[in-house]
Amino acid sequence: MSTITVAQTASLLDTDTGTARPSPLRRFVGVVAHPDSYRNIAFLLLGLPLGTVWFSVLVSGASIAASMVVVALIGVPMLLGLWYVTRAFANFERGVANALLGQRLPVSPMNSPRGNIWMRLRSMSHDRDRWRELGYLMLRFPVGIATFIAAVTAIATPFLVAYAPIVVRHDDQPFGDWALSSRMEDVASNSPWSWLLVPLGVVMLFVSFHLMNAMARACARWATAWLSGA
Repeated sequence: MSTITVAQTASLLDTDTGTARPSPLRRFVGVVAHPDSYRNIAFLLLGLPLGTVWFSVLVSGASIAASMVVVALIGVPMLLGLWYVTRAFANFERGVANALLGQRLPVSPMNSPRGNIWMRLRSMSHDRDRWRELGYLMLRFPVGIATFIAAVTAIATPFLVAYAPIVVRHDDQPFGDWALSSRMEDVASNSPWSWLLVPLGVVMLFVSFHLMNAMARACARWATAWLSGA
């Protein structure tokens, strides 16, 4: 009997802090009050602007440097400079992941092997860690678009659902002219159950926060896999 009691007690305690674990309902509802949730949302939203900057600078720089190699040797130091820019951008991403996702990614040094420009360029170009950094920065653009759209949709949809029975009674065209706007308006205005959309929207908001946290955790694993070894 004592063994069962100890096991049951241990199952109710948080192994990290030794405190009592909150109930499933409290964990489900409390996600909106947890600071980590908003840091995760910030990371998901930052994917689009950061990814756009990284992709634009690196692709434009690589195109210009490659064209200059053909016509002049100035393209060689430009390619070398791109590796430094790549490392700087990757270190910034490490800082973002550490601050917003709670990771512990060490900053990689900016220094390069000794030698002339050509020797340093060859050495950096054979460094797998730098190529992994470059791949992460390039993928940050399409992944950032996806995370931005997902986060905006996850935040906006619950509010639209909860606000639907209210706005439909005060606006002639509350839902615009998108594909399901007329169906949404019929449900919100004519159905006697339309006010149930308010609690439904609240529940959807909690679910959205959990989904965004799960997406942020996946991004954290991706960032760690690609940036921790450099």
